[in-house]
Amino acid sequence: MKLNRRRFLGGAGALIALPALESLMPRAAHAAAPSPLRLLVYFLPNGRTPATWIPAGAGSAFTLPTASSGLAPLKADLNFLAGFDHRAAREAAAIADHAKGTGPILTNFAFNANTPLNNAISFDQVLVRDLKPNTRFASLQWGAGQPAPCDFGPTTCTYTQCISWKGNGEPLSPVTNPLTAFNTLFAGSGEGATEAERARRRASMKSVLDYVTDDASSLKNELSKGDTARLDEYLTSVRELEKRVTEPPTSTCTPGAAPAAGLDYQAQVRAFHDLIVIAMRCDLSRYLTFMIEYGLSGRSHPFVNSTGGHHALTHGGAGVLDQLVRLEKWQCDMGAELAMKLKATKDLNDVPLLDNTAMLFLPDMGDPAPHDHTALAPIVVGKLGGKLRTNVSNKFNKEPLGNLFVGLGQAFGLPMNTFGVDGTKPVAGLLA
Repeated sequence: MKLNRRRFLGGAGALIALPALESLMPRAAHAAAPSPLRLLVYFLPNGRTPATWIPAGAGSAFTLPTASSGLAPLKADLNFLAGFDHRAAREAAAIADHAKGTGPILTNFAFNANTPLNNAISFDQVLVRDLKPNTRFASLQWGAGQPAPCDFGPTTCTYTQCISWKGNGEPLSPVTNPLTAFNTLFAGSGEGATEAERARRRASMKSVLDYVTDDASSLKNELSKGDTARLDEYLTSVRELEKRVTEPPTSTCTPGAAPAAGLDYQAQVRAFHDLIVIAMRCDLSRYLTFMIEYGLSGRSHPFVNSTGGHHALTHGGAGVLDQLVRLEKWQCDMGAELAMKLKATKDLNDVPLLDNTAMLFLPDMGDPAPHDHTALAPIVVGKLGGKLRTNVSNKFNKEPLGNLFVGLGQAFGLPMNTFGVDGTKPVAGLLA
């Protein structure tokens, strides 16, 4: 059997890609695989009120104000980065401010809305393209948005309702039903599938490993002892993944009950949170985006005594400021709740999932009242395997937003020196 650099096991029409094995590589390529690093983008619509969002103080001596106070238990795990200039939003053409803020928030590309679906590749998809994850899902796009106005005519809806782009003309719109997301992850047969329907689908699937057993046995005869162990471990992990897809839940990596249909908004958000934890814990995907609402959200939040529509509140002045701050606090509290779940869940190497994750709380604007694009204040929560500084608050004066993504790209190990319209170097204070 010839040992090519790229090998597959095959049989009866089935193919399975092999993991990286020393016996199949030049000696110089032998190296231990790093722990998986993950990106989770948590999108926040309609900007943030600076006085109640941005901390007082800088360095490690900072205090989180009302709207961001839910992250206080995670202070040692976060990096607050205030003062980014979103040049791509300012220069986007033929479109209104909310679509300008949301559409390029991950692409940093000054698009022209006169050309349909005009945008560039988003940062999460750069990670997919360059790091080539071997997970079941290269990336996942989820959200809890409800239908809303499109800001500047029907052709602009994509710019307020999508932050992940595979490239120009290729938006990756979020799934907004947690049951649909669940069925996609765990072999359901479509939205609203019953357990009986999922069981029938599982019963109809055959294991690809059953077809490649002879080829695997032959290959083992030509591998080193270490690579034989690696191959066994890999095939075991493939079998476990197949079981997650084709068998009822039995292991610690199983989903439990499917989300119910017709959940209210709060329950919908929390159902997606649970799915995000599962997707990361089971290593089904390492790059996820979640929009707690679409850009230009007009949703009311009466459960926190914020009865006005979100967008209207941002332009309602002092008389409704208390409602707006309660709404912004609730959205941040939800993200903090998810971050705490990631911190409480063990990763593959028995450390918290959050330790190997960069969770990016990403508002689409700075101050929402004037539609400010010159002072965005995102937050990074998580250490990304020790690559990121934490327990720090940084304040900049119109720092190019692209530099945030250059820094994150380098933290993920990419030789990235530019990103979008203005990224030229890693933002100071981000990397450990």
